[in-house]
Amino acid sequence: MKQFLILTFQFWLVWSASQARAAVGIVIYESKGVDARRTSSGHVALIATTLCAKGIDQVRICGDGEKPGVVVTRYANLAYGYDRTIFVAPIRDHFMATSDERMVPALSSGGTLEAMQIEYWRTHLRPYLPPFSQARYQGLRDELERFDAGRTFRRLINFEILIGALAPQKKKYPTEPIAIIEPVTNEMIPNGRWREAIGAAHMRTSIILTVPTTAEQEGKLVPFIEKVNKQPFQALSDNCSDLVERALVEVFGDTGLRFRARQAKVADGWVTSPLSVATDFLGYAKRERIEVSVQPVPMLSDTRRPTARVTSLSRGSLVPNATQGKLAFSMKIYFNTLNPLLGLTAFTVDKLSRFSDLQRLVHERGGGELSRLGHTVRTSKASPEVIHSWRREQVRVFGTTSCWKSKRDDFGRLVAQAREAGLLTNAERALVLKPGRPFLLPRLYERTAASQHHEGALLMGMQNRVFEPVALMTNFLPLYDSPLADGVSALSRSLVPGREAIRQMAQGGDREQLLIAFKIMTSVINYDLSSEQPHRRNTDQFSPDWNLFLEAARNNGLRVPTEGPMVESPADCSCREFDEGKATRDALSDDKGVWHTVTRDTRDTLFGANR
Repeated sequence: MKQFLILTFQFWLVWSASQARAAVGIVIYESKGVDARRTSSGHVALIATTLCAKGIDQVRICGDGEKPGVVVTRYANLAYGYDRTIFVAPIRDHFMATSDERMVPALSSGGTLEAMQIEYWRTHLRPYLPPFSQARYQGLRDELERFDAGRTFRRLINFEILIGALAPQKKKYPTEPIAIIEPVTNEMIPNGRWREAIGAAHMRTSIILTVPTTAEQEGKLVPFIEKVNKQPFQALSDNCSDLVERALVEVFGDTGLRFRARQAKVADGWVTSPLSVATDFLGYAKRERIEVSVQPVPMLSDTRRPTARVTSLSRGSLVPNATQGKLAFSMKIYFNTLNPLLGLTAFTVDKLSRFSDLQRLVHERGGGELSRLGHTVRTSKASPEVIHSWRREQVRVFGTTSCWKSKRDDFGRLVAQAREAGLLTNAERALVLKPGRPFLLPRLYERTAASQHHEGALLMGMQNRVFEPVALMTNFLPLYDSPLADGVSALSRSLVPGREAIRQMAQGGDREQLLIAFKIMTSVINYDLSSEQPHRRNTDQFSPDWNLFLEAARNNGLRVPTEGPMVESPADCSCREFDEGKATRDALSDDKGVWHTVTRDTRDTLFGANR
């Protein structure tokens, strides 16, 4: 199972590599929510592959036998009533919201993530973020309800007031936003941005950029994090990007790393942003001919919309972009109509700043062998043989457009079979293979579950009838160590099983579980095949899930051949086409073409990519 998870979650390669050598770098997170609508600036964190967490806000040298690797991030409001801003989490916990690989779900949702975060708090965070007493909660609530000019101004410039008025959100807990309710004990858990740092891959796509370090260099982070721990978060002068920038200088300053002065950051309004940190960090590596390891971490198959590319602050704020959602796009079109110099100036300054193209970086070096070959090609006079190997590896990693289309056709035929056999309903079949909208099918299950009074429980929505969840859960619950309350815990109700549990369900004889295994894997495969290429997992991650989907389909009585094009992996198909001369470009290269760009922007304008 461990090998399977390594193929499925590419960030785990970074942890595996850390056992052989130290590395320090950054994690760049794509934009989501209000950030995507406002500036698309994203978020950035520090990653160190051979250090361990000390509590939740410091790092230390790892002991013998410990799993190394931490992500250090900074937020303005880590938790209500908590005065520190730095949060440290192990790499797996940060991305997957669990330290137990068996609990990584194949399909996620808001309910899934919340249940995993509550379980994580109960297991790991309770000593550091203790539950509120009623008096403490009431004091924080009174303070929050008092008028504060600064808070009101921040909400105004963040669009929070406007968005809240146009699309009011239904609160799940009466204690929000200060606290969430622990379902077993009804304790009030401090709410805040720590939830952004536990389960990042459930919420957004990210890219890990690391370079090799010595143990002495990496060790400098221990006193550095301790020193800056109590410094207040300042959005304009000491934000998450400033923390990462200063930490990298602490580690690499003696080997030539320098960042542009704040006065030169015109495109970011003289504010340090994630993209400016990544640009200067990559410039240092290029200048010093240091090999950069690039690992994309795609968002899990989810009910959320895909996240938006990272931009400079000025470009994200002033240049109309369809991926930022219909409301923000319309507003920016309106303001640029009134004053065309706004968008034109922002676009020009952005271009003159020569920011790194992160999507291009992923295309050139996105994982393992591709990182090494990309470094060789870009820093030396590579031979034609090396360039050929590099292009072939790109084709293998990202697949060709024709091979992905073949998989879409195969998937469509099997889904049609499933509809005829009664495994899928008309409503489910209608939401399959909707380009750019991979979240529609899991959202259907989410809504169906809510209508059955099982809020957030995707598995309940996969049933064509109302049922009690205990019978379905018992076969794979032994894989988890979570406690039960009233028969089934909130975690168990919300969690979709992981791949190994799905394999057991697909190989068993229980018809209910066979159907559930098929529907889960249908949602996972549909998420990839409906996603735009930049949001799609690579072929190594896709292939094990495709094989598991075929196994679930076969065991549910569908006609699935045991050999031939349908069972061929996209990687094998793409390499064969490249070797035969039928394809010279991979699908990510094709995605950058004019036709794909126009089609994508039109669809984003119509449907709103990040609402």
